[in-house]
Amino acid sequence: MPETRTDVAVEAAAKAFHETCREKRQYTWAQSSEEWRRDLRALVRPMVEAALAASDAYVAAALPKPKE
Repeated sequence: MPETRTDVAVEAAAKAFHETCREKRQYTWAQSSEEWRRDLRALVRPMVEAALAASDAYVAAALPKPKE
């Protein structure tokens, strides 16, 4: 099943959040449990969805309007 743009962005954001905030003695993203990764994905999903919606609106506003 292909991943959506949102799924890919959520995965990247959760991994970046984990790797940025973890201390050296903590597990890396790859070593973390699936439960931990699922919880982080759930945490960042609303932020990612809002960011993608804002980005889409910004790009749509910047595109030239078709002439009638």
